[in-house]
Amino acid sequence: MNIFRVYGLLMQVGDNVTKQVGQSSARWQVLGRAGQRPQTVAKMAREMGHARQSVQRVADVLEKEDLIVYIDNPSDRRAMLVQLTPKGEEVLQAIYSLYAAWSKQFMSKIDSQQLGEMADLLELIGDKLISVEPLTKERGPRNEKYF
Repeated sequence: MNIFRVYGLLMQVGDNVTKQVGQSSARWQVLGRAGQRPQTVAKMAREMGHARQSVQRVADVLEKEDLIVYIDNPSDRRAMLVQLTPKGEEVLQAIYSLYAAWSKQFMSKIDSQQLGEMADLLELIGDKLISVEPLTKERGPRNEKYF
């Protein structure tokens, strides 16, 4: 249960930081991905572990607010690329600035060696999770309560 608690707290922090500039954690994730380089909604969704449709909904809202634009994809005419607008870049930089202030405060309360060890362990857990096939109804343990 601790991982869910930490995840929830991190999302709260993200929402508290981003609401200062009229955004949310979900929007920050899409803006941040687009800020790295133009990419498709599908690629963003895969990297974030979200459904493409949910990322598409957020991207469409960001487009209406002139924070991103869809541009042609030279590799695939059917899948547009998401790119930040100048306004989107300003919003993303404001979020990063606010987050840096919060992060500095947080880092003063945690031992950097412990943080490094936790980061290494989380990386290892992620690698192991990727290497194990997910349970399915056909392959998983039979439990009539869930199946």
